[in-house]
Amino acid sequence: MRITLIGGVERNERALAKIAESLGHQLDFHGGHMNGRGVEVMERQIERSDLVLVTTDVNSHTAVMVARNAAKRMGRELVMMRSCNPTRFRELLTQRNAPSQAA
Repeated sequence: MRITLIGGVERNERALAKIAESLGHQLDFHGGHMNGRGVEVMERQIERSDLVLVTTDVNSHTAVMVARNAAKRMGRELVMMRSCNPTRFRELLTQRNAPSQAA
């Protein structure tokens, strides 16, 4: 699965990419910067993703809204989260990889 993470601490980008790879996924990271070509780059990343994760604690209101609207318009699954450290990221992907249990 290809995942785009929008926002978060940029120094964690390499660790998050390694976690995604270890679980069979590919990660695109966008720092949430909207200046210059930021919107264009974000929309292209979302377009090629299966899952879009958006952190709200470090992103501007504009970045969150652009990501949410683009994911909806492109039919991509969107998960909003307050923050995303490596531990939380691994938990999220592990839960998604786990086979669902029938009750």
